[in-house]
Amino acid sequence: SGALVEMAVHTAAVLLCGHNPILQPLRNLAFSPHLMQVRSFDLDSNPISRLLVLSHSLCPNGHPCTVGECGRPMEKSRCLDCGAQVGGEQHRALPGFQAFQNTQDRTQTGHILGHVQHRQTTGVSDRGLTPVVFVLIRLLTHLAMLLGATKDSQSLQNIIKPQVQDPVSFLQQHIQEDLAQLTRILGKSVDETINILHLVLCSLLKDPHEHPGQWPVQFDGLSTKEKRNRWEEVVSRTVIIPELEGLDKKLLKLNKQIQEDERISSNPLVKIVYGDPATFLSQLPKDSHIHHTKMWSCRKRISVENLGHVVQQKNAKDAVPLLWKFLQKETELRLVKFLPEILALQRDLVRRFQNTAEVKHCSIRDFLNEPLSDVMKDQLQRRVNVFLSVWNKLRSLLDTNGEIKLPKDYCDADLTLDSKLEVLLPRRQGLGLCSTALTSYLISLHNDLIHSVNKHTREDDRYLVSPSEVSDLHLISYEVERDLIPLILSNCQYSMEKGGETLQDFDLGRIQQQVISKFLQGKPLITLTGIPTLVYRQDRNYEQLFNDVRNKLDQSALPSSVVNMISGELQSYSDVCDALSVTEISLGFLAMAGENAEMLLTDYIEKVLQMGDQTNPHVLQVFRRCHLKHIISLWQLLSTRKSEQLLRLRKDPFPDLNAAYKAELEPELAKLLNTYLVHSRLEAFLQELHELIVLKLRRVRAVDEFRPTWSLKESLLPYLDEKDSELAPELEEFFPDAILLSHAVATWRAAALLRKERR
Repeated sequence: SGALVEMAVHTAAVLLCGHNPILQPLRNLAFSPHLMQVRSFDLDSNPISRLLVLSHSLCPNGHPCTVGECGRPMEKSRCLDCGAQVGGEQHRALPGFQAFQNTQDRTQTGHILGHVQHRQTTGVSDRGLTPVVFVLIRLLTHLAMLLGATKDSQSLQNIIKPQVQDPVSFLQQHIQEDLAQLTRILGKSVDETINILHLVLCSLLKDPHEHPGQWPVQFDGLSTKEKRNRWEEVVSRTVIIPELEGLDKKLLKLNKQIQEDERISSNPLVKIVYGDPATFLSQLPKDSHIHHTKMWSCRKRISVENLGHVVQQKNAKDAVPLLWKFLQKETELRLVKFLPEILALQRDLVRRFQNTAEVKHCSIRDFLNEPLSDVMKDQLQRRVNVFLSVWNKLRSLLDTNGEIKLPKDYCDADLTLDSKLEVLLPRRQGLGLCSTALTSYLISLHNDLIHSVNKHTREDDRYLVSPSEVSDLHLISYEVERDLIPLILSNCQYSMEKGGETLQDFDLGRIQQQVISKFLQGKPLITLTGIPTLVYRQDRNYEQLFNDVRNKLDQSALPSSVVNMISGELQSYSDVCDALSVTEISLGFLAMAGENAEMLLTDYIEKVLQMGDQTNPHVLQVFRRCHLKHIISLWQLLSTRKSEQLLRLRKDPFPDLNAAYKAELEPELAKLLNTYLVHSRLEAFLQELHELIVLKLRRVRAVDEFRPTWSLKESLLPYLDEKDSELAPELEEFFPDAILLSHAVATWRAAALLRKERR
């Protein structure tokens, strides 16, 4: 459009002619974008916030846990993920239970806003900048990038993440969105908003000594977050904020200049917009108070964003602190009302997939197409759509601002029905972190504001509700157009002096009081204890499970003849999986209730668990020589055989293992290993190494506890010594020292292939 061209030309003129050092980063973007590729600065970062009242800690195995009230433990419990003891007594934490220090900077470099349609919320900065200042700086940056895209498109494309095919069109759309946001915040017309930008550009053209308080500091590059924050603070304090003071008077003066400019004032449209109709419409009555542009000029647009700007302009943040906090977070708070639907979806999914042996790999669309009743399908579809909508609106905030740190790239793109089902499943690892993080963030938003309200009204925080009990009445819930805008309008007064324009004034104190009483007061805090969590059978902490079983009944190794019999009978992958599933179910019950160690496993399955009809008859036949005292040894054998079968099917037996443990063996090391394996107790080595990989190296923080650079022998020996394994002396004497933990998977794979050749 013509206005966009005018803004771009004015920006280029200022950058070419201006001598102020604060222009240098924008000048680099416009004329030398290649200089900004490495030291590019992000346009949308947010603070690392802490959840009030509910604090996060880590169990000994690195899983997040929650401590209520003051944040220091008063009782003991078990980790939901691994069963390890957590908590403490009398504000003293158990060994290994530690506070989660989530203070690192998680913002990214470059332009990370994505497509313009994803910008659902007005930009809010973590640098203490008001929304209007923040969006103005973003608009200036986009204009400079637009100039850079016309000069060096490739370098500019490298700054944009994810990359786009047409950076010029991409940036034009973002500039239009910046203008739309500024228009809403300022409550002005589009023309007035564009004029405000021109005023800021004129101010940028001034030399440093013309800006009070601005020192001639150089800003060649913004290579760190601190330098970027400093640049934004200087631009805000010395250029933009002074220009926004007395803004209405400046706009009136500017309109008068336009009206008196002979180059454009002859245009009839300009006369109507900026002039007095009586000067060119002679039939209008003279000296009339009605037939005058000031009488018929449009009132300012009232919006939530504009109210925030009014609070800022009146310096009323301290007078109405809760209203200010509410307005700062309003675009996020309006999504809290969807929490019950998201929690209901998570509970349904947990009920469906809890304790299943295999992770379900399919798209959300495929899952929704599975056979269900019409009522159930409609309900599930609605809840999934709510989840996807809320996630897509908050994903950039979850990436940098959430309590739970999400892995890189999880928040880069919108979720759709073609995304993996795992993003919906509330887990403590993998893609399931997305679902857990979203729930945690919405609860944090709610609790933060309710805690502030309780503090303001001098009420205590004793009213707590579990996520399993949350309903609409417990949450901050409102509709912007139906509830919030009418509330603002009812507290807005208009006045007009003779010969002047209509004035607009808000009763901010009354608005704050009504927002508190209608939307916030009397709401409970939501605890994090009770958030639905899906635990696959493979995610259990088998170390803890085995300890509980050993405390209930004595354990011993399977006889070699039984091992050979089971290995010979269970030849297919499905049979091994069936046998392992029954074994794991039995382990779970034995860990809780115990039983006679000499009882036959088949009797336990059929008579105690009453699972005879549900168990594969072939598996029951294979188990006929196993006793309960062999249950742990049986699990070790079957889990190893399952991984061997996956290897035979050319699948990865350890898909969720850190890649640091999957390094290949060099030819010399492979030769040394083969020499050891040929003369070793191969079956025992295969099972013990497999158990180390599954129980130890799959932990969340495994690379910190078992460094990949450590010797595999020195790491495996203490594990074998704890079990009094007969393999330990042989391993200590003959296993190659040069093989590291990073070769763990390659070593196990070599042993499995050798065993296959021997059969």
